[in-house]
Amino acid sequence: MRPQMPIIELETQAHLKGRRLEFESIAQMLTIRSRETPEASHVYYYDQKLTYKDTNERANQVANFLKEKGVKKGDIVAVMIRNAPEIYYTMWGAQKLGAVALAMNYCLKGPEIAYVLNDAKPKVAFVGSDYLDEFVKGLDQAKSKPYVIEAVTDVAHESAIAQKELADILDQYPTDECLVKQSLDDPFMLLYSSGTTGQPKGILLSNRAQLSQCRNINRQGYIKGNDVMMIMLPMFHTNPLCVFTYPISYAGQALCIRKKFSPPEFWPAVMRYGITIIMGVPTMFDYILSKVEPIDIDLSKVKIRYAFTGGASLSLATRREFKKKYNIDFLVGYGLTEGCGGNTTEPALGHFKDGSCGMTHPGEQIEIMDEEGNILPNNVDGEVCIKGDCVMMGYLNKPEQAAEIMRGGFLHTGDIGHFDDDGYLYIVDRKGDMIIRGGENIYPRQIEIVLEEHTLIAEVAVIGVPDKYLGQQVKAYIVPKQKGSMTAEATRKWLLERMAKYKVPVLFEFVDRLPRTPSGKVQKFKLFEEKIPRS
Repeated sequence: MRPQMPIIELETQAHLKGRRLEFESIAQMLTIRSRETPEASHVYYYDQKLTYKDTNERANQVANFLKEKGVKKGDIVAVMIRNAPEIYYTMWGAQKLGAVALAMNYCLKGPEIAYVLNDAKPKVAFVGSDYLDEFVKGLDQAKSKPYVIEAVTDVAHESAIAQKELADILDQYPTDECLVKQSLDDPFMLLYSSGTTGQPKGILLSNRAQLSQCRNINRQGYIKGNDVMMIMLPMFHTNPLCVFTYPISYAGQALCIRKKFSPPEFWPAVMRYGITIIMGVPTMFDYILSKVEPIDIDLSKVKIRYAFTGGASLSLATRREFKKKYNIDFLVGYGLTEGCGGNTTEPALGHFKDGSCGMTHPGEQIEIMDEEGNILPNNVDGEVCIKGDCVMMGYLNKPEQAAEIMRGGFLHTGDIGHFDDDGYLYIVDRKGDMIIRGGENIYPRQIEIVLEEHTLIAEVAVIGVPDKYLGQQVKAYIVPKQKGSMTAEATRKWLLERMAKYKVPVLFEFVDRLPRTPSGKVQKFKLFEEKIPRS
């Protein structure tokens, strides 16, 4: 039997004693925590300090408004707001009614927004001022037209599509409790993750999956009480939401939200709020280590115990230097949105192994399988497959794709890896073509589909190439219809109008033809080897 992650039972942990540990929904969890410790700090956001009571009451105000608008159990409510407490009010407000909160990627461009609106068909969309101009482009192209509410910020825009402002809801609507009865198997969140086919997939997560994640993470021993967790990554990702927001709230601890990763603000924020846990991608920590000196900061007073990271490999040099310079330990993890974000972590009560992403979370089962679905022994590479309550309900409107990835009751991740004899998982490759750029998952086919619409392009293939700072960069090989008719600068500008900036290739190569098999399939391995005729 494979060694298991060491755990601490919830009932024995000081910060959870006397608190309810089982819930029927994530919305009920917030409601109960707000009653148990109403004045406990929940969110720090620059000059704002919010208690659990504050978050719960504002979620109820949003829920009362949504109920008036006819939103009911099972409906979808979209949220496209830059990192801020308003994300919590709106998402939990929807979830109070049993509605499904859709966290929309605020980097999306008009056509991408239109796709999500048509696929999810949200009844209501909360949109930050920062993104209204782009949102209206998507709305114009979409058949599905949600009721739009603006979360006003200091960003100017020309859009007039918003029918109400969130501030008015928080000023005018009552805080009466709106929690409706739900079951563990009801959906509570919808997150979109691009697919290798190029079409984004809506991942439906259940209350059961998220509550399982909450318990599993709290059993691992790194949450101690009086904790403040700093969130720097965009809050449309599964990590800030599923891996940290809900488990930290389950523990009754505090979250510190930053609008974005800002190196000059990092150490001042750490000291101001008494941060004890941070989370980011390896590139953030490399930047802090090499570019940001904590001037005027007494490092002996830094309270950070752990820095969590994933999405790309963490170098041993970064890990060692962080420990030496700041006395901060890293915990590396691995997970998929389809698995509620986190499925392995280096044990807080154990030790790290270079190149590993830790041990299987308690209550989950991870196996390494061959192409026929046979379980492989330790130290043999195969596909990483996950089973447990943490796994998604399925893909919205895509039952066939969900059935394919959920073969035999396991979530087939497409990642290639192995376990060692101590139960530590190592990811060695990607079964598909996914590119991981600074922690962002990018699927080449999604970019290729857009480029194929360009009138000057005959053929295109997109791959990931190594990058010292971001792990990988996106590179496009293009066969122009007419030799010499295209430039990298013009192509990049054209793409920036059609997709999120982080997906747009930074490298372009114009070639005479793409290498193909006799059946016509592009041989991408030759692109990696650069065995290709140049234009």
